[in-house]
Amino acid sequence: MNKRSLIVAVKESGYIERLAEYIRHSPFGEEWQLTAFTNPAALRHFIRGGYAVDLIAAQPSILEEMGEPPIGVPVAALIDQRGQYPQGTEVLQYQPLPQLLQAMSAVHAAAGMHTGVRQGGANAPVIAVYSAAGGVGKTTLAIQLAQQAGVRGARVFYLNLEQWNATSLWLGDDGPEDFSQMLYTLQAQPEQSSLRLPELRKRHPTLQMDYFAPGGNAGELLSLNGDQTRLLINTIAGSRQYDLVIVDLDSRLEELHHAVLQAADHTLWLVTGDAGVLRKTQLALRYGEQKWRDEFLAYRRKFKFVNARFWNNDSICEEALKLRLEGALPFVTEWMNEHKGADGSSSPLYRGAVEALLVRLAILERGGEDARGNRTEAKS
Repeated sequence: MNKRSLIVAVKESGYIERLAEYIRHSPFGEEWQLTAFTNPAALRHFIRGGYAVDLIAAQPSILEEMGEPPIGVPVAALIDQRGQYPQGTEVLQYQPLPQLLQAMSAVHAAAGMHTGVRQGGANAPVIAVYSAAGGVGKTTLAIQLAQQAGVRGARVFYLNLEQWNATSLWLGDDGPEDFSQMLYTLQAQPEQSSLRLPELRKRHPTLQMDYFAPGGNAGELLSLNGDQTRLLINTIAGSRQYDLVIVDLDSRLEELHHAVLQAADHTLWLVTGDAGVLRKTQLALRYGEQKWRDEFLAYRRKFKFVNARFWNNDSICEEALKLRLEGALPFVTEWMNEHKGADGSSSPLYRGAVEALLVRLAILERGGEDARGNRTEAKS
């Protein structure tokens, strides 16, 4: 495989040595070849020599001496603090090396998005998890979908767009301003959204997924309009850094939800045999048709209704809603009495049902290949 060419130019030779050593032993080094400079004149000579270059990352003073970069080559200024290079794209030089390399990859990917050049295929598939009723297990299903795909090698992003985001129970409260900063970028500097993603996301080592830490201001989410929501999803799914995006929605049906349901490749809509849940589902479907008409009918074909509390009552749900259920999740009675296994990990039956949904959606092949083309052995 031909590696992409990364040019890094800084004045500190020790920094170059540490970066080169890290890249040599990291997955980043499998895709990128590093060429480093501490002398602006040497960099300028290299570029004028016509060598292949895919990305240039250099300190602002070196960029000024370098002159014009090759046409079409993205450039990132390695800065100490934001605002030092307002005329171009900025990347913090002194940050953990994994985040630094992710930020550089994002600059390269963003350049491909802006020029219409696809580098690595289509956007990652998006699965939305929704229900017209609360308390039926949307977040449990969404997190378990992410974990099931993640442990099999897929790169997964879990995006929680609930007004009342309670995922701190499983993910922790670290970085409560991260999502707020992402929302601010979408509103004030949308062209920078793809660059902020690597800086603001978190990684959960057990659940095997990336996510935004739960924020503390629910009002900020309410200010997100449809265009900004679509940009957020496209930023994640189009970053070339993920094989799957899971979007966890609450039970409202507003412009944010409309945008997500339009963008989703599949929507898993949870129902139960409870009369109240079924009635809310009927009302939500009717409301969507009345408000968005043909647009709603177009993406309704992507809805897959799932019985969230299977008690042999599929026929009740199907008769009330006049549709066919696409799957069922077991009801775990132990969860009624204690906060235990809310991510689904304590129930083999639940894990098996979620795996079956991923197989049905062609995201995960049982005993076949996962989203990244790796051979897997399906286990429940």
